[in-house]
Amino acid sequence: MAEYTEEEVDVFLKKVGERIQSVREFRGMTRRAFGEAMGLKGESANTGVYALEVNGGATRLDTLYKAARILDVSPGFLLDGGDLKVERVVSI
Repeated sequence: MAEYTEEEVDVFLKKVGERIQSVREFRGMTRRAFGEAMGLKGESANTGVYALEVNGGATRLDTLYKAARILDVSPGFLLDGGDLKVERVVSI
């Protein structure tokens, strides 16, 4: 079984956050609107999404799955960027 350094995990999570931000912006959603769709209230809707995007806070699979559904992409795209459905949508 492969072992990953803390730095490798941080880079991976940051890339996940960048993908979430890119698709959210492509969809025309503000952080607050996305956060509210994720079930966050008030200022947490904005700050929670910021943490997710900047710090790659998508460590829970249920959070990642929910984000993917709201953004209309596959969870696999948010993890590795390789989903054909999203590549087709983003290239429009």
